[in-house]
Amino acid sequence: MDEAGGRVLPWWDGSPCWKWETCRTVIVAVQRCFWGKRMVRSVVKAGAFVTLAAFSLTACGGSSGTGDPKESRTQTSVAVPSQSAVPSRSAAPAKPIPAAFDSTRGWEVAAGKDGNLGGPAVASDAGLILFRSISEDKKTASVLAYDAKTGAIRWRSKPVANPTRDSLDADAMVFVTHKAGKEYAVLAVTGTEGGDGVNRASGVTRLAAYDTASSGEAAPVKETTVPDKATGYGVQRDGGLATVQLAGSAAVVDVLSGQVTTYRRNDPALNAPKPCELAIGSCNTSTGVAGLTSAGPLVQGFGAFWVLGGWFSGDVVPAGASPMVGAGKVMAYGSPDGRVVAAWPLTGHDNDRSIWAVHDGGTGQALATVECTGKKAEPRLSADGRYLIAGLAVFDLQEKKGYCFEATGARNPVQLTTVDKDGTAYGNAKTPDQATGSLRDTPTSVTLANGQASALPAGTLVPDLIAADAAVFGIDTGIGPVLVYPRR
Repeated sequence: MDEAGGRVLPWWDGSPCWKWETCRTVIVAVQRCFWGKRMVRSVVKAGAFVTLAAFSLTACGGSSGTGDPKESRTQTSVAVPSQSAVPSRSAAPAKPIPAAFDSTRGWEVAAGKDGNLGGPAVASDAGLILFRSISEDKKTASVLAYDAKTGAIRWRSKPVANPTRDSLDADAMVFVTHKAGKEYAVLAVTGTEGGDGVNRASGVTRLAAYDTASSGEAAPVKETTVPDKATGYGVQRDGGLATVQLAGSAAVVDVLSGQVTTYRRNDPALNAPKPCELAIGSCNTSTGVAGLTSAGPLVQGFGAFWVLGGWFSGDVVPAGASPMVGAGKVMAYGSPDGRVVAAWPLTGHDNDRSIWAVHDGGTGQALATVECTGKKAEPRLSADGRYLIAGLAVFDLQEKKGYCFEATGARNPVQLTTVDKDGTAYGNAKTPDQATGSLRDTPTSVTLANGQASALPAGTLVPDLIAADAAVFGIDTGIGPVLVYPRR
């Protein structure tokens, strides 16, 4: 098969070519295979044809042909995703979006069949939007790295074996961490492998770390295996550490060294650093690692939490709060920045209201508090790390101030999804529908400096993620394309 058929060109070993006929033929092949005419012309115009050496035409189909017998050089090639394997990127329609972003210069990628593409994450240092991609046969997973501004593919990771997962297993995901001044993308997959009519399949979780400054096809810096299925993940923005929640334990994984430390639930090794006897029982009941802090694993116990071998929640109770009130107990959540977010019962009030507090991960000191409805949260940080969302509460970590956007006499509750670097938060107000009695989403923006919430024009898309250069929309729908629009 010739170059247009997509097999390896046996006469080209990836080195720079100086003869126009050779260059022209390679360009034609790459045009048809992957990049497209416009992109290749731009590469040649930029005088950067040597970058084509990073790619192979193998993935366009078929096996490599036999080389020219006169050619004595060893043939090497680097696999490149075929056009069918890479979700197509196209210009995004001019949807109604917040004014901070340009609806005329966006791009989109299709979610793919059965959710093959998903889990966007922001790699701010490299200026990338990262997706995890599952092959159509579900047997492999990889990371796709798109330029945040243009949508051009910067790199794709080598495939990782994807175990068979069921509905209780965590979905494959990609997240970002930093260590020693470098930024890494981490692909996590979980499920079962092996097994037959006699032998049971074994649970396994894989975490593969990649340098976000990669190009072409990226090999993992490190691949780590945890011998059990995951039910959830947590990641530290700094330090290269991840928490893998398992059926009866939690594993703390250094994704760059491969070190795995497992903590079984209710293990005496997790006990509080000081006596904590209660009227009935002890806080050392139902213990488990709930996250990570800058000082070590965060342990949730019964009506208390602590850092393993470190500080204890009973010593850092915020004003107006109690560890336990009636059936209510303090609940703690690890934040991606190494801090701790806790929902404390209000003293004397056994209801759904809490004193929400952000605690320093190293000392336990309460840095900011706010009274607000709710007890559960999955803390989310803004791209610059200044703002933290926890349920209906939002914290400005720089100003050490908390805000609550629960329902009031004059305002419906607002569930925020993300905060931009200027302190503008976006989300949806939960508006009662008089006709159906249900709640409908009203797109909303909030100026945190004064706590003012304002309805956006009807139909406005609310960003799910905001990066340094762009905003990402459509993640939560799970259907249709994911849209990315650059800043104005």
